[in-house]
Amino acid sequence: MKNLTRSVCAFSLVFSGAASAGLMTGDFRTESNLPDYRSGQPLVYESLNQSIGAGYELDSGDFVENPDGWGGGVVWMDFDPGSNILTLDSRDTWDFQTFDAWISNIIFDTVGEVISGISLLSNDLTNPSFLPTLSFTDNSLHVSYDYTPDVYYFTGGSATFQIETTAVPEPASIALLGLGLLGIGAVRRKRVS
Repeated sequence: MKNLTRSVCAFSLVFSGAASAGLMTGDFRTESNLPDYRSGQPLVYESLNQSIGAGYELDSGDFVENPDGWGGGVVWMDFDPGSNILTLDSRDTWDFQTFDAWISNIIFDTVGEVISGISLLSNDLTNPSFLPTLSFTDNSLHVSYDYTPDVYYFTGGSATFQIETTAVPEPASIALLGLGLLGIGAVRRKRVS
């Protein structure tokens, strides 16, 4: 019984711990816009169900549309799964009033993993420099620069963001943890008697 109790305890402690998980895939999208110009339609880049960790997840090959024919507004996206840092990399110096970047439909490499926060690390994406609005859900995030009614210029620089994730325990992990605690209690009771 003693060996079985130890095995159950070790098994439940190993499988109930929160692992450092990362993003595996997601939908990446950027929209640059100058709403007061021509039809006011955004320049759009999008990469759906993109694997994460092998260079830029969104780049020039992910062009979708540019109804107003702007010559700029290109921002590539790179997510580093080792550090959980998202980089927005401006590829030009054109002017815009709004810029939005999304990662949605994120799938993590650990079941129960969710986004728990996003914070700005560096901000050299726009001139003048101003703080973007950051928001997130369990499996998506949104970075928004809005300088309406004035215009800003992309700098050819970048902005970086730290993404925080948290593991939400599964019911099976909680059950295993409970078994481990019962086993520890049984070992203590046996030692006392």
